[in-house]
This record gives sequence, C-alpha cells and structure tokens, in this order.
Amino acid sequence: MTASSQHEQPSVAAPPQRSRLLGWLSSLDDFLQCVAGFLLAGVAIVLLYHSALIFRDMFSPDTYQQAVLSAIHDILLVMIVLELLWTVLAYLREHTVPLEPFLFVGIISSIRKLLLIGAQMSIEHQSAEVVHLQLQEMLTHGGLVFVLIVGLVLVRWSRRWRLKDELRVSK
Repeated sequence: MTASSQHEQPSVAAPPQRSRLLGWLSSLDDFLQCVAGFLLAGVAIVLLYHSALIFRDMFSPDTYQQAVLSAIHDILLVMIVLELLWTVLAYLREHTVPLEPFLFVGIISSIRKLLLIGAQMSIEHQSAEVVHLQLQEMLTHGGLVFVLIVGLVLVRWSRRWRLKDELRVSK
C-alpha cells in the first residue's frame, strides 16, 4: 500500500477510553495555559508597579539617568510579557500557536537591547574597546530586527495568499 492510498482510507474513530484520555489531557492543557496566562498578567502588573516606583527617581538629579534606563527596560519588558500573554490567549481561543507574537517578542527584545546599549553609550564613558564591542552588538541586534521584520512580512503575506486561494476555491 502506498503512502497516498493510506491517506485515502477513512479514518477510524479513537476508542472511547483513548477519546476520554485525550479530552482530559486537552482540558488539563487548557487549564495550565490559563494558569500561565494569569501568571504572565501578574508579572506584567508587578513590572508596571516597579516602573512606577522608578518613575519618582527620575526627578532626582543624581539618579535620573539610571532611572530612565530602568523605566525603559521595564516598560519594554512589560510589552514582551504582554505579547506572550497574547500568545496564550490566541492558543486558548484557536488551539493553534501563532507565529506573529514570537516575532514581535524578538523584535521588541532586540529594540530594547538597542535602546539600552545606545543609552549606556551616551551616559557612560568607556574605553574604545568596549565601545567597539557595543557597536558590534548594536549591529547584530539591528540585523536581527531587520530579519524578524522580514519574517513578519512573509508570515502576513502568506496568510493573505492562503485567504485568496481559499476564496478562489470556494467560488
């Protein structure tokens, strides 16, 4: 029997015990995804609270530069956590794992790193060797942002192509 003829055979229903076990595991997976979602929301709230505490340090002339860096770091980290939370919500709704939120997380993470390196370079005076390493790191993260944005564009274009194909087939 060839592989193509195997796919043509009607599918056999799973035995009732296996079906119950799969249903139970699916419910457990949904429950654990919900727990993960609540934990991610909690982490986001704690990070926002921490950012609010840092905000008052921005008015002190001695610590404002470091406070601004910390606030930017925390706020971008909140955005990353919220993208992960969005992924959990999308999974619970559709039972598929979308690719786009992971691309957004990578883009935000790299931009976060770029901003922090740039801010550190403008605040702290470092040796030429350290500046060279920081510039290399910035170039790497900039390239990564570009590649991830190209990936995001391709994912969105492929979704449009699939929708157009489905519309043509349904006509």
